[in-house]
Amino acid sequence: MEPLFDESDHERIRHFIESDIGVQLPPSKQELVEGRLRRRVKKLKFKTFSTYLDWALDSPQGHSEKTHIINAITTHKTFFFREPEQFEFLNSDVIETLEERRVAEKRDKLRFWSAGCSTGEEAYTLAIVLNEVAEKKRNLAFHILASDVSNVCISMGEYAVYQESQTVPIPHGLKRKYFLRSEDPKEGLVQVAPEIKRFVEFQRINLMEPKFPIAHKLDVIFCRNVIIYFDKETQKCLVDKFARQLVPGGYLFLGHSESLSGLDKTCFQQVGPMIYRKVR
Repeated sequence: MEPLFDESDHERIRHFIESDIGVQLPPSKQELVEGRLRRRVKKLKFKTFSTYLDWALDSPQGHSEKTHIINAITTHKTFFFREPEQFEFLNSDVIETLEERRVAEKRDKLRFWSAGCSTGEEAYTLAIVLNEVAEKKRNLAFHILASDVSNVCISMGEYAVYQESQTVPIPHGLKRKYFLRSEDPKEGLVQVAPEIKRFVEFQRINLMEPKFPIAHKLDVIFCRNVIIYFDKETQKCLVDKFARQLVPGGYLFLGHSESLSGLDKTCFQQVGPMIYRKVR
């Protein structure tokens, strides 16, 4: 008999996810949550969702299972060169200004953060765009931090192997330059080249942490299609933490369906398509 998932089970999951990583799970998401957890419940041979949640959420023995729940619930949709106009803006309007300031301030490199990076496509897109600039401006030095709350996504990003179909949005010349094909064409796999992988460091970061475990101030933060899952209060708190992590004049890139309008007293000014600059 299939284990039943009822409203009380959903409420327990909702409370855990919202308090731990800030993602909203309203009643309309109950069917989605059930579908994503059912396979796990059956694999571990629990007869009910309730007993599974007792073990996973309330017992010391099930503590590590919380990571599996987060991995299952969170959304990991991403692709290379997503919202390409933002990368064009970065290339044409942002990098040169930031590089001039970096040199004037005698900092060692520009620092970027791909927050909520999923399986790494965004971070590697950034690395490709920046490396193209660096080949023309030899003194350009940069580092990219890629983070996600999912350990599974972090591992996939570090592995940097993708289906060839996932590279369709990448311009042909860049694809040939920065990706290695599998020796067996039937596998249909490609790997990010080492000269691009070396720029990206992966780290698990929960955006709900009171302070980000990041040692340096950052020049640019990409956090796209992430804050849409948070309520307004959580969004404001997160945006304020981003501001504190950015250097003066640093940039915050959001997703196409996200905006800072409606959030009181942020220190950002919109300068492009869902692109904001820290102004105070």
